[in-house]
Amino acid sequence: MVESMFFVFAVCLSFCVVGQTESNNVDSSYVAAVYEHRVILNPEPHVPISRPAALQHMHKNLDVYQEQAALAAQQGAQILVFPEDGLQGFNFTRRSISSYLETIPDPQQESWNPCTEPGRYNNTEVLQRLSCMARRYSLYLVANMADLQPCPLKTDPSSSCPSDGHWQFNTNVAFSSDGLLVARYHKHNLYFEEAFDSPPQPEIITFDTPFAGRFGLITCFDILFHKPTVNLLERGVRQMIFPTAWMNQLPLLDTIQFQQAFSLGANVTLLAANIRDDRLIMTGSGIYTPFSAISHHAQRGDPEEGRLLVARVPVLDPLGVGQTMATEEGEVRSESTSSTAADTGFCHQDSCFDDSPSPPVPPFSTFTSSMMCVQ
Repeated sequence: MVESMFFVFAVCLSFCVVGQTESNNVDSSYVAAVYEHRVILNPEPHVPISRPAALQHMHKNLDVYQEQAALAAQQGAQILVFPEDGLQGFNFTRRSISSYLETIPDPQQESWNPCTEPGRYNNTEVLQRLSCMARRYSLYLVANMADLQPCPLKTDPSSSCPSDGHWQFNTNVAFSSDGLLVARYHKHNLYFEEAFDSPPQPEIITFDTPFAGRFGLITCFDILFHKPTVNLLERGVRQMIFPTAWMNQLPLLDTIQFQQAFSLGANVTLLAANIRDDRLIMTGSGIYTPFSAISHHAQRGDPEEGRLLVARVPVLDPLGVGQTMATEEGEVRSESTSSTAADTGFCHQDSCFDDSPSPPVPPFSTFTSSMMCVQ
């Protein structure tokens, strides 16, 4: 963990590399939303419960998601991100989380819309509700949930199987605006997560949208590691989705500071959705671009509640694989907000821009230091 902090310095140092290039055809923007969720917890996560009881619990959190999806849609959001562990909470054992698991099909292998085809798979009530939520409010939606996969893995048939005969993954799912399941990402770098397995090989997962191009998926602790985070950047991904359950730790692992440093250093957009839990010092979410940032970090004494952030952000050009990258030197506006109102423009250096045309977008910097991490 300590060694992995070197990544923070790699990100920040990379922002100091100065250069200028012009962006190609950056003439659009989109509206993004992230929700910092005060998760409704299972008071006894170590005790196994029935599937109906687990569904009853998750539907309470899904009810909150539904309300926030409606609010985000009212403000024009085209993509909405919910946090890691937002449906069930945390501190489960491998056995006690079993009733929360759903088997999530691989969108790279088959096309499935859970909302319009609910009968294709059993025990997929959460997938169905998330899919219908995306479809109802016509937005791309990313959520985090618990996935069960049988052995052998279709994606890695030669991998050894866990002793209980199946895999359990901390998983991000993404749905298109019509409810189609478009991406499934299994978190690779776990952080004291007894209930879950790390996949045999790191997954590099992206999905495409009609309004902003390609997005990459990572989860929480992944951001400190070369795989998959830097792998995505090396493939030219400029827009990263980051569900997290992040505990603030000074001096280098404060949420807002780290999230914005990553966005600046890598010269990418980062959509970061965190859990709100004062007992675990969890807060800090934001929408970060190389030009602007809108963020929320609860202060001591604030009501312990969720917070929706909505902002208009520029579409960033993808970069070619292996392309050398540098960043422009300039001021970046950072805002702390307690409002759900959308930001209708963005600033670069001393100039501000409205929705069209977008400001010139520099490509992101090459990392100048290797990440040194221990799992």
